[in-house]
Amino acid sequence: MAMTKPVLLTELDYTIWANHVVLHACTALTAAELTFNIQTSHSSIIRTLRHMYDAERSWIANLISDSIPSIAEIEAAGAADQSRPDPPLESLLQLWPNVWENAHRWIAPLNDEDLTHELTCRLRNGGDLRLPRWKVLLHMANHSTQHRGQIISMFRALGKQPPPNTDLLNFYQLGK
Repeated sequence: MAMTKPVLLTELDYTIWANHVVLHACTALTAAELTFNIQTSHSSIIRTLRHMYDAERSWIANLISDSIPSIAEIEAAGAADQSRPDPPLESLLQLWPNVWENAHRWIAPLNDEDLTHELTCRLRNGGDLRLPRWKVLLHMANHSTQHRGQIISMFRALGKQPPPNTDLLNFYQLGK
């Protein structure tokens, strides 16, 4: 099975749109609400957003470099480090669009066959996981979808109006 470039572009554009909807909704929250430890996902809305941003940035960098570091290297680089200071929402609003632009620049010259090229990641057990490029991009989109759902639940836990519905069908209804 393979994924075509138009389908992957739709997934990428959907992820960008849905992330933008959630980020925009977060601008209505106070700093205290963004950083409140809700004890779910990555503890707070801002840390969950940072995790999404870091993951998207890393996966796109991996695709651009045509390599995936080993799981041990990813962990050693602090991928799950929750002790880092929380970023201001404004910095994520400014930085994230660059990740999306890089993703579009990376995929633009590729054809469907290019997307089947496999990247290898060394697992903790010493084995290798081989992933075609299209699965890496699809994983990135799916990962962000999972965390957007968690952020919507966090809004509700804070007693706040959650972001508008970011379901894929809503994206399609907008003519995207």
